[in-house]
Amino acid sequence: MGTQYTTDIPFSSSHRQQAFKLLELPPELLALLESDNPPILTVTSSASTETTPGYAILSYGEKRYQMRQKNTSNPILVLKPSSTGPTEADDANMFIPVPSVTAIAKIEDTIELILQEGKAPPKVNKWHEKFAKSRMEKKG
Repeated sequence: MGTQYTTDIPFSSSHRQQAFKLLELPPELLALLESDNPPILTVTSSASTETTPGYAILSYGEKRYQMRQKNTSNPILVLKPSSTGPTEADDANMFIPVPSVTAIAKIEDTIELILQEGKAPPKVNKWHEKFAKSRMEKKG
């Protein structure tokens, strides 16, 4: 019988999950941040009105990006290296730890940047506004 190799990697999940937010960077902003002279980024809030709340703005130089949270259909797991420990069935003196990975966070939404080009930010319709609009079009 041939030699069998195991490629299993033990996996565990931490009871204390850390909070992370992922920020999707446009390629041109990523290139600037990786350059020898990266820009200083600032986060501010837009003005709110009676009907619309303010939103977060990421800016550098003359560029302004609206920051908008979006849900992902598949969660992203943040992993860190770890090693296995003995269980009650193991002899702690004879136990040999095995490299493993541990999930320390589960990210279910990300922040996207929408370039603002000197115009009002795009209106984000709520589902009930879309529903009401489609009903009006059907009646018309």
